[in-house]
Amino acid sequence: MTQAFNLSQLANKVNTSGQLNAATGLYNLVPVASGGTNVASFTGNAAIISDAAGTTLSSVAAGTAGNVLTSNGTTWTSATNVAATSVNAITVGTASGTWTKPATVKSIKVTVVGGGGNGGSVNNPQSVNGGCGGGGGGGGTAIRFYPAASLPGPQPYTVGGATGTSSFGVAPITVVTATGGSSAPTQTGSSSPNPAGGGGQGSNGNLNIGGSPGGISFTDQYVGYGGSSALGGGGNSFFGTPPSTPKAGIAGKAYGGGGSGGQYGGGNNGPGGAGAAGVVIIEEFY
Repeated sequence: MTQAFNLSQLANKVNTSGQLNAATGLYNLVPVASGGTNVASFTGNAAIISDAAGTTLSSVAAGTAGNVLTSNGTTWTSATNVAATSVNAITVGTASGTWTKPATVKSIKVTVVGGGGNGGSVNNPQSVNGGCGGGGGGGGTAIRFYPAASLPGPQPYTVGGATGTSSFGVAPITVVTATGGSSAPTQTGSSSPNPAGGGGQGSNGNLNIGGSPGGISFTDQYVGYGGSSALGGGGNSFFGTPPSTPKAGIAGKAYGGGGSGGQYGGGNNGPGGAGAAGVVIIEEFY
């Protein structure tokens, strides 16, 4: 065939504006480098990917419902969604320590609770009269979620004892803290009501919760209750006429619970109940 004949055939594929109809005017596959795909067709509803050199295109079928497009380090595949769906491990830290990130963890939820305040003791110089102490405040709470990628290495945590501060993490990550509840003051004399300790506070959490203040005491017969933390209550209050022997306050029950006040009796001082220690809870999601 002559060149003139070839050009006449090509003219049949050109519109009146001189534009070539690529759908029927080409006899070979257009390479990727020229803006083509270099293939005749792809599977329907598939994702198109290139090879390492960027010169060849192929497709990845959608696969099973719920699958996601995942890199295996070399290419892309349709794989089961491995987003965090359950808690596989929980660390309940009752003493200070260090948490080490597992290789496959997706994210963690950290809850820190400060220690509870001590209940108020009673130092009554008037042996004829009684006296009751106020309750200690509950520890504060902070709750925060951390994506695994944001945690560069092992993270220390601190668990506060009575009135102490609990915390998780070290810079450069966001450090969450929760202060302890305040102790109720020691009372001298049978004054009423006697004050209580205030609650602690959480900070830098996605959710920060203040501890409840302790209860004040009334007259010489009713001791103040311990304040609650987000995880539960403090020591119970109790009621009664001035006893022949002193009654110690009740210790905080849950993590971060405040102790209740003590009651003077029989010429002896009534010690307040101890605040419960705080806690650091780390939940791992895979």
